[in-house]
Formats: sequence, structure tokens, C-alpha cells
Amino acid sequence: MSIKNLKAAFIILNFFPALLFAQEVQRYSLKQCIQQAMTENVSILKAQLDQDEGRQKTKEVKATALPQINATGELVDNVLRQAFVFPAALGDPNASPDDYIVLRGGLQYGTSINVQANQQIFNQSLFTGIRAAKVSEDFYKLNRERVEEETIYQVASLFYRVATLKTQQTVLETNQEELQKSLSITKDRFDNGLARKLDVDRLQVTLTNIQTQLATIQDSYTTLLNQLKLIIGIEKDFGFDIDFELAADLDSAFSNYTLGSIPTEFVWEDKVEYKQLATQLSLYQLERKNFSAGYYPNLSAFANYTYQGQSNSFFLSSDANPIWFDVASIGLRLSIPVFDGFRKAAQMQQSRIRQMKTEKDLTFVKKQSSIASENAVRALEVNYKNFQAQRQNVQLANSIYDVTEQNYNEGIGPLTDLLQAETARIQAQSQLIEALLKVKQSEIELLKANGNIKSLLN
Repeated sequence: MSIKNLKAAFIILNFFPALLFAQEVQRYSLKQCIQQAMTENVSILKAQLDQDEGRQKTKEVKATALPQINATGELVDNVLRQAFVFPAALGDPNASPDDYIVLRGGLQYGTSINVQANQQIFNQSLFTGIRAAKVSEDFYKLNRERVEEETIYQVASLFYRVATLKTQQTVLETNQEELQKSLSITKDRFDNGLARKLDVDRLQVTLTNIQTQLATIQDSYTTLLNQLKLIIGIEKDFGFDIDFELAADLDSAFSNYTLGSIPTEFVWEDKVEYKQLATQLSLYQLERKNFSAGYYPNLSAFANYTYQGQSNSFFLSSDANPIWFDVASIGLRLSIPVFDGFRKAAQMQQSRIRQMKTEKDLTFVKKQSSIASENAVRALEVNYKNFQAQRQNVQLANSIYDVTEQNYNEGIGPLTDLLQAETARIQAQSQLIEALLKVKQSEIELLKANGNIKSLLN
């Protein structure tokens, strides 16, 4: 065996395990890509965590309305016990009125266990806060839905961009094969003196141009495919590709509609953007109620129980003889706000201003959504008409190419005509693909504008 063959065998043996265990490519349809994104997209996962956090905040607020019980324990060494000053005459009738004695109170060591309980009876701020927390839960839920809709829109748009490149690549590869056959035939004819060297060179230039276009498309395809993998939460090393093939009947690639039956109406209240802003307005109303609740008095009940012991010796020593006693109290506590320097009034005005800003946003969103819906309908109609016209153009380009190719093969047509027909056919096919996928993109835009983008999951 020659050295060259040994090297070749060595290379094959080294790469054989990689070839043997090459990862199988998994093909995902648009629906599968969206379903994958619903469970793995980072933005959706974060929105879900925000919703979970909102539920916990509601529990936190509700917990304030339940009894609050605290227990504390103390062990004290009264190194210098409390001093009490008394007139000396209390113990000695002969003492001068200016004489005093100092007595130390209590024992050196003390221990106590205290249990305290508080229960809110009337607290308007608390009641309003619980209602606001429940509304906040709805806001987090709507935010998750909004993120899901935006993600579906991103996935669908990127999917069809990838599909455009994938289909264009297929078209160019098909034309490349046909052009390669023409080049082989022309070379044979040149070898037999029936064709010019110029014809061979022209075909070679055209073939090289197609190969260059294929390389550019492949690079763009890989880039967009990696972006799609990132959005739907697939690892970059995972064998992944989209499952998209143009149907033989191109009309079946579209949703069931005709130009006269494109949906144009939608209900404001069904759009998640509208719901979010409406929820935000409700929160501002509750916010003001919460501020105004600060003018109400608060009433709560409390209970205290303390068990104490005192001794002149440490409690764990053998000669300790502690004195034990307990203390208990119950009662009501009323807190009446008197004057806060107009702080709550300023807070309420700030809340009103925020509500006014949100109302402006709501008005703008209505106008913006209406314009977006009208634009999407118009774009869909225009793109669908362009698709129908381009499909006829492809049929005409194919017919011209077939006739031109036959004339060239029979030697009655120049190569320039064949090359021009080939170029026109490729352009017509590429434009047909772009027109078809523009219709799909317009469908996505209309679904998003009308708040029906989640129908792509069905």
C-alpha cells in the first residue's frame, strides 16, 4: 500500500466515529417551533416567574390580615441593679431631712418569655391593598400573554424568513443541476467542433454565479436558523432544521380566505394590550383609594403574656431558687391620623397624573392598532395579488426557457438567448417564492394586529 493510501485510510479511521455517531437532524414545523418556544423561550419563562411572583405578593398582603404572633425570650444579668433613692427618715426617725439612702431593686439574674399577638380589626388600607394585589395578579397574567404573543410573532416571522432562503436554495440547486448538464453538453460539442469556447466560458460564468449565490444563501440560512434556535430555546449544537416544503398546489399554502373575505374586524376588549392598560387603570384607582384610606382610623386588638423569673444565683446553679411570676394583658389599640403635612394628598395627585398618562396610552393604542389592522389587510391583499401575477410570470418564464433550450440544442438559437432565459426563469422563481412568503408574513401581521396570533398554535 502506498504512503498516500495509508494517509487516506488513517484519515477515514479517525473520522469514522464522528460519522457513525453524527447527530440526526430534527425537523420542526412552524407549530412545533411555537410549541417549543412556549416552554423554553427565556422571555416567556421570565414572564411566568413574574406571574408566580405576583401570586406570592398577594399572599404576602393577605398575611397582614391574619393574626401576627411573636414570641421572645430573654436572659439578663443585672450587673448593676436598678437603684432607688429614699429619704433616710423612712428607716431612721432621727435622720436629717437631707439624708437619703440608696436601695437596689430586683435580683441579679432575670429571665422572661413574652408572647404577643396582634389582630387587625379595621384597616382600610389593608383591605384596599388585598384588592390591589389580586388585580396585580391579573396584570402579570396579561403580561405573560403579551410576551407569548410577541414570541409567537417573532418565531413565525423568523420561520418564514428561513423558509424563503431554504426554498430559494432548492430552486438554485435545481437550476444548477440543469446548467451543469448544459455545460457538459456544450463541452462535448466544443470538443467535437460544434460549439465555441466562448459558449463554454459563458456557461461556466453563469454556473459560478449560481454557486456564489448558493454560498451566500447558505450563510444567511445558517445565521437565521441559529437565531430561530435561540428564540425557541434549542441548544446551538442540536441538529435542527425547519420542516417546510412548497406544496404542489401553492394555493394550499395559504389560510382559507379569498380577497373579499379577509377578516378586518376585531374587538378592542379582546386585545391583550387593551386589557393590560385597562388593568393598569384599575390599579391606579385602587392606589388612590389606598392613599385616601390613610385618613381612616385603624383599630386592632392585642394580647401580651409574659412569664418571668428572678434569682440572685444563676439559674443553672445548684443554689438557685428563682422566683417565678407571670403578667398578662389584653386590649384594643386605636390609631387616628391627624395631620401628615398633606403627604397623602400629594400621593393621590401623583396617582391621578399616572392614570391620565395611561388613558393617553390607551387612546394611542386604539388608534395604533386600528391603523396596524388596516395596513395588514391592505398588505395582504396587495401581496396576494402580486403572488398570483408572479405565478403566471413563472409559467411564462418556464415556457420561454423550454423553447429557448430546445432551439439551442437544435443549433438554431444562440447561447445568449438561453442564458437570458435561464436568468429570467431564476429571477421569476425567486420572486414567486418571495411573493408567496410575503403573503404568509402578511397573514402573521394581520393575526397580530387583530389579536389572533395564538391561532397559529392550533
